[in-house]
Amino acid sequence: MNGISMVFPGKAVLGESPIWSWSRARLLWVDTLGASLNYFDPETGRNVEHAMPGPLGFVVEKNTGELIIGIGCHVELIDRTGKRRRIATAPHVKEGFRLNDASLDSSGRLWVGLIDEELKDGSGYLYRLDPDGEWHTVDSGFTLINGISWSPDCKTLYVTDSRRGVIYGYDNDPCSGEVSHRREVVSINPKKGKPDGLIVDQDGFLLSVLFDGAAIARISPEGEIERWLNLPVQRPTSCAFADDDRYLYVTTARLGLSETLLEKMPYSGALMRIDYKRALEV
Repeated sequence: MNGISMVFPGKAVLGESPIWSWSRARLLWVDTLGASLNYFDPETGRNVEHAMPGPLGFVVEKNTGELIIGIGCHVELIDRTGKRRRIATAPHVKEGFRLNDASLDSSGRLWVGLIDEELKDGSGYLYRLDPDGEWHTVDSGFTLINGISWSPDCKTLYVTDSRRGVIYGYDNDPCSGEVSHRREVVSINPKKGKPDGLIVDQDGFLLSVLFDGAAIARISPEGEIERWLNLPVQRPTSCAFADDDRYLYVTTARLGLSETLLEKMPYSGALMRIDYKRALEV
């Protein structure tokens, strides 16, 4: 498949939030609606699944090797022994809301979105949870927050609203964590899919995974789509580089797909890998 391979034949309902764990030499990812935290070993191809008590929005890793996860509206810490403890609950909590995508910045601040599972227009929030436990409401009016990432110099914060098909940019102060000057970086034609997970490559290009678009859009910092990386699944969700930045891992979903589509796209719900260097040479 032109540098694309299926590395774990899972059947995730909604695979999401892949990250490379340096301390474990594993790819970590979640099945949000399947309520599981997964550890994938690229050396052996083995995936270890840990059941969770509710919808799991994200996983991120601290520089200590401890993990932070979002379960429902709560933020929990998993220590190196695997013990979980709750460390925070999001502001603006209401019935039917939950935390969705999240990222840690270089200072250990957690940036995370809160969504209404009914996806009521403008009901979502973007938060920053500082290491001292203080919450900051960064912005509001989102519908489905996904894909939170930064430019290589950390001076631009990117945030995706999947339902609106827009990736926003903010001026970011990496020292204080303050942001300003929100603007639209790119709007994705809904016929091309919904922008979901987002990371930024070493050259500063945005890699936006297109749910219902069977592709990843590589976008310049100026908002120009430079190329499409086509995928053999209808609903890719998010992506992450492994340790050497050559291989790009992609989570996928089976959510809402008919039996006919699942037969045509049997890798839906699986974990995939792209030889990114090879893909850019094409």
